[in-house]
Amino acid sequence: MLVGGYDLDMSYITDRILAMSFPSERMRAMYRNPLWQVKSVLDMRHPGHYKIYNLCVEESYDPSHFHGRVEMFPFDDNHVPPLHMVKLFCESVRSWLSADPQNIAVIHCMAGKGRTGLMVCCYLVYSGMSAEEALQLYAQRRTTNNEGVSIASQRRYVGYWSKIVNFPMGVDNRPPEVILPQPCSRELLRVRLYDTVNTDSVFFVLSELQQVSSQMYQPSVEVARNCCRPVKQGYQGSNRPRYYFSYIQNDEDKDPDAEKPHVVVQMDTESSVIYEKTCLDYHFEAPLLVSGDLRLIFYQKMFGGRLFYACFNTAFITSSLLQFSIGDLDKVGSKGQSICGSSFCVELLFAPANASSTEIEVDDYD
Repeated sequence: MLVGGYDLDMSYITDRILAMSFPSERMRAMYRNPLWQVKSVLDMRHPGHYKIYNLCVEESYDPSHFHGRVEMFPFDDNHVPPLHMVKLFCESVRSWLSADPQNIAVIHCMAGKGRTGLMVCCYLVYSGMSAEEALQLYAQRRTTNNEGVSIASQRRYVGYWSKIVNFPMGVDNRPPEVILPQPCSRELLRVRLYDTVNTDSVFFVLSELQQVSSQMYQPSVEVARNCCRPVKQGYQGSNRPRYYFSYIQNDEDKDPDAEKPHVVVQMDTESSVIYEKTCLDYHFEAPLLVSGDLRLIFYQKMFGGRLFYACFNTAFITSSLLQFSIGDLDKVGSKGQSICGSSFCVELLFAPANASSTEIEVDDYD
């Protein structure tokens, strides 16, 4: 945007929401927004009425450059924030904009596209738009190619957010009700890559975003690291199927006076149709308990050579099988594409919700 004689990477998404790239100093200012130019433009166009929201965890600046009106909501580049951070962000932006009709919110990450787009879109949803409307508006106003928020997990989290924002009927000028999901633990039983080519092993690392007291940023903490290996084509799983006996706790249909737990029998998805394609599998020796915001990254090797990844939240898993097609995965470059067949997907098998599972194998069954 050309303003005040400066060509700056900033865009008005609405007349009160401004998205931009990082206000930089020194060498970085050669290809990012120079901080002093950003300050000059904001002081000229919105004197005393702007507040900056910095989403970067990797770099910051002295808030005094912008009269101390800077708030930090940091999360990792190309990834997603915890939903409670989104709530705090939206509440802060609304409070600032409501304080004076001239106030504007200036939101940035490093490039001013992905993380910025996610949080801007979440605020637009908080203001009454649908997730799709918010994503479309951001794409139109912020990017020349109409791409907008391009990372699948970031779009997924805008969708998550839209599901927990509720607007009371007949109530005007009040903030919506945000019902953050309760902690939801799930037992992960298996990781599968379906329809792979040109590889006989893919490594994965599964991490959880874990809260650290007295700090906004939530680091990812590794909870599992292993390797998916081939399942032979034509293999008949029906001879020795896996069953999981799941003991349901706090089930709505459970009789509180019953002496025995409610038992659900879940069979793994082993069939000859599956094995017409090459599958790479990893079965956990014991179910892995996971909860909250998860990050699953796949690698060519144990260290380095990332293929693709996905971020998701266990509270929004509606069945025992969670699948990601290529379009649902993030940063699928040429290396990632090279192992994907035409029907490729990542498949995660979970025990039923609120269940405690025990795996057995059965030799003969009807």
